[in-house]
Parts: sequence; C-alpha cells; structure tokens
Amino acid sequence: MNRRLLILGVVSLVAALSSPAHAQTIRSEASPQVEWKEIPSIVVMSAEDDARLRALREAVDFWNAEFAMLGSPFRLGDIVHSLRAISADDLRAFSGSSRTDLGAYFASVRQANGDVIVAMSDGDDFHSFASPFPALRKVLIVIQNYHKYWSIPGIERHAIAHELGHAVGLGHNNDTATLMCGGPKCGHSSFPTEGFLPLTPPEKLELLGMYPPSWESKPSRRWKGDPPARISG
Repeated sequence: MNRRLLILGVVSLVAALSSPAHAQTIRSEASPQVEWKEIPSIVVMSAEDDARLRALREAVDFWNAEFAMLGSPFRLGDIVHSLRAISADDLRAFSGSSRTDLGAYFASVRQANGDVIVAMSDGDDFHSFASPFPALRKVLIVIQNYHKYWSIPGIERHAIAHELGHAVGLGHNNDTATLMCGGPKCGHSSFPTEGFLPLTPPEKLELLGMYPPSWESKPSRRWKGDPPARISG
C-alpha cells in the first residue's frame, strides 16, 4: 500500500526531553505502553531528502500487513512529513537523561501534532529508541543515523519497524531470529533482503489481545493543527 507523505509544519519538540521508558531496555510488565483506541497518525521529522523516509514507509506497510493477516482492523495511520527537526544534541541529552523532570517534556509533546512522532536524527552516538507516553497517548521514536552501518543492508528499515513495534505496544523478546529481539545478544549482521524478520506467535496473540477483530477506532480528540483525519494518495 502506498502512502503519500505531505510536507506539513508541526510544532517542534523543545530541548531537555525526558522519558519514563526507553525501548532499548527490556520492558517489564509494569512499564508504560500505549494501547491505541484510534488510528494513530504518524509525523516524521526529517530533511526533505532523508533516505530513511522510504524505510519508514516500508515499516508502516509491514505492520499494517501484519494486522491485516491477524484479522485485526487496527492500522497505523498516514504519514505526514515535517521539515522541522530535533537537534542531535537535544536527543543525545534525552537518551542519557535521568528522566526525573517529566513536566517540561509533557508540556512540549502536547504541542506536537500527531500521535507517533518519528524523529530522524543526524546523531550516530546513541541508539534508536521509542518512548511511550500513555497519559498523552503519544509515542516519540528517535532513529539514529546509520551511516556507519550502511554495509548491513536493511538495517534502517528493520530498526524503524522494531521501534514501531514498541509504538503499538510490544516489548522485547530473546529470540535473535525475530524483529522484536532486544538486548546485547540481539545485534544482527544481516537482515532479509525482502520483507522483515518475523514476529513470535506470543507477540501475535498479544497484538490480537490489544487489537481484536472487534476493535473499532474511536477518535476522542484532535490536536491543534493536526492534519486531516484521512489523507489518501
């Protein structure tokens, strides 16, 4: 399925971001996650010619195909492109934050349009991560610059798909042959040339528990300045 990326302005996130959870740490049962009650919109913050935009489209298509095969009506929403960016310095501070000052971040993320905010960073000295904010029903995903790993085909689209897995509510597993493997032993030197690494059967059951065939999108709010609810292309 093809999706049209529209260049729309969004309010940028401010510096000194803080987070209660990072996707690079294996999620415990008590860790926060977002279980969507409506189709989440996706805002990607990057340069206009960022090569990772194609990887994002492929990763979104992968997840929507997975939900279709499960018989779930849940989908990730349309992708909206913002030319604004969060600086690598801000994201570096965020990734290494003690995560004690949440107030400033919550105030700033309320001003950011969209539900899943994907920031394509120029930094390569910190890992990609996803930070869910259930109280706001928002997820911030940060994708590092993988230029040091360009010899590994497919690494960018798999990294993005992995973080989107956290955005829809999945944690890590310990199976190195699967998409949601997390931890030191889960580094890969190669990825499938076509498609993506698979989900585990328990993960598929978990997704069906959150988004069963009876799931219905029930929009309850719009953020100021959000794009239209449906963008076709």
